[in-house]
Amino acid sequence: MTVVYPVVFTPLEEGGYLAYVPDLKINTHGEDLAQAILMARDAIGVIGLDIEDDGDPLPVPSKSVPHQDNEIVSLVDVDLAAYRRAHDMRTVRRNVTL
Repeated sequence: MTVVYPVVFTPLEEGGYLAYVPDLKINTHGEDLAQAILMARDAIGVIGLDIEDDGDPLPVPSKSVPHQDNEIVSLVDVDLAAYRRAHDMRTVRRNVTL
C-alpha cells in the first residue's frame, strides 16, 4: 500500500532542512533537500508501520498545508509493503544439514 503525505521543508540557518509531516506530527531533518526528503520518507515509513501494527487506520493526508514563504511543501510517497520487506527484522530459523 502506497501512502502520500505533504511535507513542509524549512531551511535551517545552520544549513540543511527541517522536514515536518503535519498529518503524522513528526519531524526529521537532512543536510540538504534531497536528504531531508529521504529522511521524511523513512520517518513516514516507520510511523506508518507502527500505526498499521497497532491496527489503527492511517491518517487521511491533508489537501493543503499552511506554510511560510521560505518553506517548501512537497508530497512524499512511501510504499509501506516494500518498506516493511526492506526493514523487517524478524528472526527466521533455517536448519541446514551438511
